Amino acid sequence: MFKYNVAILIAALILCCNPFRVFAQNPASGWVFVSHTQKLNSRWDLLFDAQVRTGNKLERVNTLLLRSGLNYNLNKKSAVALGYASKNDWEQGDTGSHFQPEHRIYQQFIFKTTLGKAELTGRARYEQRFIRSEDEFLFSQRSRAFVACQIPLFAAKDFQKGMYVNVQDEIFLNVSHKQHLNNSFFDQNRILGSLGYRWSDKIDTEVGYMWWFQREVEGDVSSNVIQLMITSSF
Repeated sequence: MFKYNVAILIAALILCCNPFRVFAQNPASGWVFVSHTQKLNSRWDLLFDAQVRTGNKLERVNTLLLRSGLNYNLNKKSAVALGYASKNDWEQGDTGSHFQPEHRIYQQFIFKTTLGKAELTGRARYEQRFIRSEDEFLFSQRSRAFVACQIPLFAAKDFQKGMYVNVQDEIFLNVSHKQHLNNSFFDQNRILGSLGYRWSDKIDTEVGYMWWFQREVEGDVSSNVIQLMITSSF
């Protein structure tokens, strides 16, 4: 019980304290992330994600990400998937908005387990990226490592309903053709702390803060993100 309470305290500190310190220095952007899993049978699922991102100070939408996939459940704890994603950016310049599309093919492995009452998720994703640059598409490949922990705060004993804290981290690495991107093996890191509510075993909602660190050609950039996430599974 002591270790469980300590984990809750650490998660709450990450969620509640860090944003105030960082927001005092930098403006924030907003993300809305909807993720849905449609079960076909005990082995196969259809996956769909949609993400809308704004620029600094929530002034305008600058990114729309749509991702789909076919998921195969190896057992109750692990699964593999193959899918496609379309990322659409509108970059603001001196002459107006510039549209830059990107197409991705991805493969992933997901593992889920429990630690006491907490739910742990690990995901490894490998992407083949086709990024539009002027009149051609540049190819690169990227690997992503993701880990998340959902800790119930005020929830039913079986955690089918109730409030929880989510803490997660994801690291992105450019494994090939990094010269087409930021010329670095390290690409970015996203650390998120959020407060969520589980309405049933089919729907979760979360609101949280993300610290987004990116390596760019001109230098490293960090961003503050407020994210609303809705996760469903039917």
